[in-house]
Amino acid sequence: MSTNPKSKYEQSDHYDGQRFYNQDRSTNVEKGLSAVLKWKTTSKAKKWPKFVDDNVEPKLDYDLKQGEGAVTFINHASNLIQFQNHTIITDPVFSERVSPMSWAGPKRHRKVGVELDALPPISIVLISHNHYDHMDMAALKAIYKQHKPLFITPLGNKKYLAEHGIENIVELDWWQSYSLDHSENSDLNADLKTDIKTDIKISLVPMQHWSSRSLSDRFQALWGGFVIETSGLKVLFSGDTGYNQHFKQIHEKFGAMDFSLIPIGAYEPRWFMKDAHMNPDDAIQAHLDLHSKQSMAIHFGTFQLTDEGIDDPEKDLNIGLEKEGVDAQKFIVPKNGQTVRFGRGE
Repeated sequence: MSTNPKSKYEQSDHYDGQRFYNQDRSTNVEKGLSAVLKWKTTSKAKKWPKFVDDNVEPKLDYDLKQGEGAVTFINHASNLIQFQNHTIITDPVFSERVSPMSWAGPKRHRKVGVELDALPPISIVLISHNHYDHMDMAALKAIYKQHKPLFITPLGNKKYLAEHGIENIVELDWWQSYSLDHSENSDLNADLKTDIKTDIKISLVPMQHWSSRSLSDRFQALWGGFVIETSGLKVLFSGDTGYNQHFKQIHEKFGAMDFSLIPIGAYEPRWFMKDAHMNPDDAIQAHLDLHSKQSMAIHFGTFQLTDEGIDDPEKDLNIGLEKEGVDAQKFIVPKNGQTVRFGRGE
């Protein structure tokens, strides 16, 4: 147990009572001011088109059976994951900007693939970490009001949601699971008000990233990805991450993934972004480490966060897949709104 009286959680190899850390502490995921200034004064970001209108129509009404799933790419890291008994949304972002300010910060270059008021009934919301391009509080409040789902997020993030009146929140540590049909979770769900069917298990897994909503709360909340086990399927949502050993660890613990959502964007300049964001080559290696039956790219093409061009992640991924001899149909790059079925018979 923690020996720090100010600590909210048990101390561990990635939490010292005040601050969370990555598994590999040699990485420098959050660069200092001097590095930021170097990036902004020496790098030249490619110009993105003001707006791209190439969304496709989602298909949200599949009659899914046991062993079948469907994923609809909404935008960025926001995905609608549907199973026979559950509909899950990941890192829902619907705002015009991903920023603490409504008038400044990265602005969307593509509209969402599914409008907020067109979402089907949501049973679970997964939030990987608290950066503004993953924790859109306006969207989360709207989803809570409309759907009253269960929210699952890493340690330290509950407070951000609770401050906005959101309830039904479970916080997890790395490798911890929440399973609605297992009594060992009684300490986690004592305050929950949910009628979600009990055939699902969700585990928080390590990713290499960091957290911050302001200058005063850096590394005070955990980050991670999620393994979803339901309907006889295993799905990984990676959230946001640099490449490291954690993908091999996930495979060792859970076996091969049936479907993996893997980030491919926000990677240039490499010297600045490498530790916190994978590039397409890293994403391919993660796909291989996971022995994923099917992977889909996320975290690209909607908000310009870094220097690469709007189409570079897809181009670089396809080049890398050909180089590594990986079937491009096994790691697809979706359009906003595109729905992909997977599982039995696919």
